[in-house]
Amino acid sequence: MTAKLSWLVTVLGLAIAALYSVRFGAITLAVALTLYTIPEFKTRRTIEKLVSVGLIVSLITVALALPRR
Repeated sequence: MTAKLSWLVTVLGLAIAALYSVRFGAITLAVALTLYTIPEFKTRRTIEKLVSVGLIVSLITVALALPRR
């Protein structure tokens, strides 16, 4: 269930980033990645956890670093 929801949020985030605001799109993609990784986070290998957390932090950092319009 959360995988389908995360895919829906991902498509929504890509559309928002392409059409409206890259900042809001990056935050939406970070939320989608979080929804995708939460159910199996404890069973994943350490490197998979680090990559997921690194991507989430990177997306939020990019969203905060972008100038406002």
